[in-house]
Amino acid sequence: MKKTLLGLSALASLASGATNEALQQQLDQLRTEMQEMRQEQSETNEALLDEITGKDAAAAEDEYQSFSSMGVAASKVYHSRDFLSIGGYGEYEYKKYFDYKNYDSDTANATRNKSEFNIVRFVPYFGFKFNDWIVMNTEVEFEDGGARSDDTKNYKYAIVEFSYLDFLIDKAYSLRVGHILVPMGLTNLNHEPVAYLTTERPTVETLIIPSTWHTNGALLHGEIDGFEYYAGLITSPDAGAFVEGRYIQQGRLGARQFTDDFSGVVRASYSVGSGFDIGASALYGQSSILNESKPGDTLTSGNADISMVMFEAHATYNAEGFNVKTLATYGALDGDLAELRTATGEQISSKVNGQYLTVGYDLFHLLSTSQNFYLVGDIERLDMDADGVTDNPDNNRFMEYSGGFAYYPDPKVVIKADFMVRDYGSSANLADEQAATVSAGFIF
Repeated sequence: MKKTLLGLSALASLASGATNEALQQQLDQLRTEMQEMRQEQSETNEALLDEITGKDAAAAEDEYQSFSSMGVAASKVYHSRDFLSIGGYGEYEYKKYFDYKNYDSDTANATRNKSEFNIVRFVPYFGFKFNDWIVMNTEVEFEDGGARSDDTKNYKYAIVEFSYLDFLIDKAYSLRVGHILVPMGLTNLNHEPVAYLTTERPTVETLIIPSTWHTNGALLHGEIDGFEYYAGLITSPDAGAFVEGRYIQQGRLGARQFTDDFSGVVRASYSVGSGFDIGASALYGQSSILNESKPGDTLTSGNADISMVMFEAHATYNAEGFNVKTLATYGALDGDLAELRTATGEQISSKVNGQYLTVGYDLFHLLSTSQNFYLVGDIERLDMDADGVTDNPDNNRFMEYSGGFAYYPDPKVVIKADFMVRDYGSSANLADEQAATVSAGFIF
């Protein structure tokens, strides 16, 4: 209204023969009023956006915050002011085994003992906000540097690791549907390299909880007064692909699935305070031998109905310079195990369990710096044949010890180095393993 009145005033001044100086003053006043109106409108728009997305001003400035226990880069779309969000992470690695001798051939062992250089993975995230309560989030992973290859010396692939729609109905209850991360443990939801202190992801959360585990399904999730939860239904892994010593890891399915097997999963975590968090998750489901990955594409033959159970409990502490993570898990299979072993040709154990503890201490925590330098120690115990059904159970029972450091020159960049020893059971016919690893990881 002010702009209109000033405009009319300027025209009236022209009609009445006003001086150029008076007219210029009125035009300058009009220009000032328009700038103030634009500023007020911009502030109003920002306030409305903050109200719609539920963010305060500080959160709006920092997009790198975890949402629903996911990685901070994977969570960018939930905190971004823009409707389109792009993020991601990557890892580069050098690894050297010393006197490895557990392959069947001398040639394979000799290759394993060579220095390995690798772009372990490069992973972009793409997120989009359709409106104030519907979000799309997608992760595309390029492993070992590229697309799938038939060259067995350089196994690599590209895959959609998750792609889902999140219906953010309320902070206490939302619905996620599509190709999703299974909410089990600590690492599967947050597997970005800055999230853990060791050069590689915990072995317990690789062989028993098969991180990264992604499948199709629907999840309810939410947060109430520091209590965060997931609960939902997912498609089960393929029992026909289970392998001795790997529990259900090799049965993970891709995005295109032909299956009637489902599992229920729940996860809960609670922020106790003072840097201390606790949580647990559980899964129960049915699996069978999927004889075809698509109609007409026969994989194997046989019928076996298998039930699966998995539990885990975890705790973290991050305060006073300490970064501590611990987890214990148990898994079991039941049903037609004899038929499954016959069909797969594998001596699959019906029970597995494992635990790990990672302790880091930041040497820089008393300094006035945003950098961190952690001295790191890690111990893991795995029993991949707890019921002793394989020919040599101690081949599937081992301890892992590692020590090293993790240096964060920036919260989004980490340089790590450690030395690992795998100590097999006393009756194993496998030799203990030693390896040194140096890695660089980042998120963006």
